[in-house]
Amino acid sequence: MLGLDISSTTVKLLELSKQGNRMRVESYAVTPLPPNAVVEKNVNDPEGVAECIRQIVERSKTKLQTVA
Repeated sequence: MLGLDISSTTVKLLELSKQGNRMRVESYAVTPLPPNAVVEKNVNDPEGVAECIRQIVERSKTKLQTVA
């Protein structure tokens, strides 16, 4: 399971796996967004946000291949 949080200043990624009845953190990464890329929940710079997401996925080294 992969979670992605986009705030007005950062993109955060958290990858979890289930082991029995417990959840395990597989990877975690945070990267800053360009200034004013997201303002009050409005994406003003979609290319900048997309680049940050690409960078954070690469840096996290997630093994997930599918998206829901």
